[in-house]
Amino acid sequence: PGLRCSRFDSTCCPWGRCWRGRPWCTTSTSPTSPSPAPHPPRPPRPAAESPTTRRGLQKSRAKTEIRDRARMASDGFVRVEAAWFTPSRLLLLFCLMSLLIYLDRGTMSSAAVSGNPGGDAPGSPPPSGLQGEFGISYYQYGWLQAAFMIGLLCGSPVFSALAKRANPFRLIAVGLGTWTVATMACATSPNYPSLFLARTLVGVGEASFCALAAPFIDDFAPRGKKATWLACFYLCIPLGVALGFMYGGVVGGAPRMGWRWAFALESAAMLPVVMFCASSAPIPMRGVGAASSSSSTMTEGAEGAEGAESDDDDDANGYGSEQNVSRRSRSRRLNRRSGVSSKTAAKEFLRDAAELSRHPIYVATVCGYVAYTAVIGVYAVWGPKAAYAVFSDDLRTPSRADLTLGLVTVVAGAGGTAIGGVAVDRLGDSVGNALRVCAVSGAAGFILLELAFASTAFPVFLAFFLLGETAAFVTQAPINAVVLWSVPPGARPLACSMTTVAIHALGDVPTPPLFGATLQALAGGGALEPAHWRVALCAFTTGLLVSAGVLARTATRAGGVGAGR
Repeated sequence: PGLRCSRFDSTCCPWGRCWRGRPWCTTSTSPTSPSPAPHPPRPPRPAAESPTTRRGLQKSRAKTEIRDRARMASDGFVRVEAAWFTPSRLLLLFCLMSLLIYLDRGTMSSAAVSGNPGGDAPGSPPPSGLQGEFGISYYQYGWLQAAFMIGLLCGSPVFSALAKRANPFRLIAVGLGTWTVATMACATSPNYPSLFLARTLVGVGEASFCALAAPFIDDFAPRGKKATWLACFYLCIPLGVALGFMYGGVVGGAPRMGWRWAFALESAAMLPVVMFCASSAPIPMRGVGAASSSSSTMTEGAEGAEGAESDDDDDANGYGSEQNVSRRSRSRRLNRRSGVSSKTAAKEFLRDAAELSRHPIYVATVCGYVAYTAVIGVYAVWGPKAAYAVFSDDLRTPSRADLTLGLVTVVAGAGGTAIGGVAVDRLGDSVGNALRVCAVSGAAGFILLELAFASTAFPVFLAFFLLGETAAFVTQAPINAVVLWSVPPGARPLACSMTTVAIHALGDVPTPPLFGATLQALAGGGALEPAHWRVALCAFTTGLLVSAGVLARTATRAGGVGAGR
């Protein structure tokens, strides 16, 4: 202190530090100042600043703000401009979206909306629902569920790739807008092919939400509570499906309404959500889209602001031209990034997908998730119909079967999903702990559900089925947390979308029609009996045991490393 700055001779700030923010020098190396000269004592701050000093301080503050923004972006913090935004409000918004989306899935599977095709066999019920109106078999009804999944798995990679060039929150609004139009098309479908196409578009619209919502929650959830926040989000899956069972039973079974009104009302409910998201300021995501772009822009701006004032000094030292060339090359790369051709985007997608396959924990987790989803897909599509077919004397009507299975799924889904998230946070939010929770819950769910399907008394079945579903839903939050935590932050949207593709293409897309074909093979051309449903359900439930084995082996490989962020 008290000596002249070595690089700027007399350009020293009177407030105790160098004007450029550099520390004071103990010696002077400037050619114009061969010997150190004492600096005068710091004067008191004048009452009125001169225009030159004021401009210098403003430029200094601007540079500091740019550097702080760049540092925040590189550390994972992003600036959110939406006035309504808080992390908890964003979580509530996504939970509302999820409830409405999975309400549609439950509505499609409800016994009152799906109905039955009737038939000429003795003891066959009269035709009802969309199956009765369009005259489609159980096998064709299973393909309606597969059509939705086909749209979902085709749209997920597209939206995850677009997240690199467009704001992910805007993409969610676009996808849900497509979903709203498609569900209204379901309500007005005149025949089976048009309904098949509408269900495919419903899956395409939902793909944006499935690929992009979970990374947002992982970004803004508090440390130490990420698994619990993910559990709150994935809790809406069983709740939405269960509410869809009950909603479909009430609306689809109403004499003056029917199955078409069920789709029309859920489309009207989603419309205000879509309008709110479309009119809101975009929400940035860490590692992709606006967040990564702003990070690059901030960094470039900080370097440019600093370099513009030090050109003379850099040129005097002989390295200014190289830095300018480097900045120009980075600017050219940023400009080229905004205009990428479709061919280049396809190559980039394939390269990123290949990079995901190099993460062994992620790949093994997805394999276990596929086996788990294959079983859950059968329960979601055929659950109310199976319960009514096996225990028709106790349930009496399809609407009552929808209500009973819906209430069981609400309790089991809420309890199981919450237990899974809290358990991971209590044990420590690491990949190994999350996988262990998934393995134990999957094995327990297999045993309890097998006992449920072997029971002939309805109260015993209901008790074991409630416990088995609760154990199965424990897996929801931990396994999705592993998907997010086992890959780099920028790869999370693609990881979520590829997980969605895998679990549906290999899990719950083929199993519903395969289950229907199994039922028809067991019946042998005659009427279905309760024993046929029991055998088919017990056979397909073995997927939970396969999933538990795969995840347990992956947990031993993961150990305690790979902790969640």
